Amino acid sequence: MSQALRVLLVEDSADDAALLQYELQRAGYAPSCRRVETAETLNAALEEQAWDLVIADHRLPRLDALAALAQVKARGLDLPFIIVSGYITEEAAVATMKAGAHDYVMKDKLARLGPAVARELREAVVRRERRRAEDALRQAYAELEQRVAQRTAELKTANARLESAIAERQRLEHELLEITENERRRIGLDLHDDLGQQLSGLALMTKGLERKLARRKAGEAEDAARIHQLVQQTINRTRSLARDFATLDLEADDLPAALDRLAAHAAWVFKISCRLEQCGPLPALGAGIARQLYKIAQEAVTNAVKHGQAKSVRIGLASRPGQIILTLRNDGAPFPKLTEPATGLGLRIMNYRASLIGASLEIKSDSPAGACVICAVPLPAAESRPPPPGTPAA
Repeated sequence: MSQALRVLLVEDSADDAALLQYELQRAGYAPSCRRVETAETLNAALEEQAWDLVIADHRLPRLDALAALAQVKARGLDLPFIIVSGYITEEAAVATMKAGAHDYVMKDKLARLGPAVARELREAVVRRERRRAEDALRQAYAELEQRVAQRTAELKTANARLESAIAERQRLEHELLEITENERRRIGLDLHDDLGQQLSGLALMTKGLERKLARRKAGEAEDAARIHQLVQQTINRTRSLARDFATLDLEADDLPAALDRLAAHAAWVFKISCRLEQCGPLPALGAGIARQLYKIAQEAVTNAVKHGQAKSVRIGLASRPGQIILTLRNDGAPFPKLTEPATGLGLRIMNYRASLIGASLEIKSDSPAGACVICAVPLPAAESRPPPPGTPAA
């Protein structure tokens, strides 16, 4: 069956139009043709219906091929546009092709018209399919961008909620730490003011009882003396606990002195070797940093003695470019499962205190025995820069 073809002929000669229709029929088409020869009739034809093909003479008295092509393109139509002319210069042919014409055929060689039409109809289908694919791709891309934007907004909302939850958790943890410190202070004061005073009264009473029994030369005097000695030891232990529970209000330049007192106190209470080794002067620290470093050192010393059974503890404090290093080495048993996250309350508290001041905390086995706690606190750039030449040491 012949292929139906709606053809718009821009031609002023009815005979030439009939010849073109005949050639299309010979090429296997069933053309339905309409002939126009002015801009007005061309616009009316383009308005009335859709067309498959436009064949235009190069030059008509009131309309030429370039003007007809411009009218077709002005409507956004992509129709095969073939020029058929009795005479056309090479320059004119090139100009029409640049303007968007698809081919040109000389009227004395109309045998080329059928193949040219077939080729351009195929090309038109290819262009339509390409545009359809491009439109589908643009639509898919727009939908993807919309989904990405929507997902991004959802992620931003979720991230904001997560940041809010993290901030709230940090606030609660900090508040819990403050409550813990306040409770430690209260217990320390209770031990010192209440229990300590009662134990002191008990010690005086047992000492008086001992003297009375001694004057009577009673055998129970030695028992009373032992009771007095035990009460006195309890008083000393209570004072030590009260001191440990009391909160230290450290100034920035008091950290070395506080650590030195901590070492002396640990040596006296636990009967171990404990000393501070400071390497060089320290830059000024904020009171918050000094307090947290002291508490980390205090916790590490207690863990070394109570859980590691250490007999020697060395507290190191040194300044490095851009950071302060606090180290605590002991000769006791190593911390259990050092490669796993800390699960003990003391270790979790040390890690949390380090996080409050932006420090890193590392706990590892020491050589040849014992364990080592290393806390590195980064310093602001202004504080970590070396002093200018000629500046006296602090």
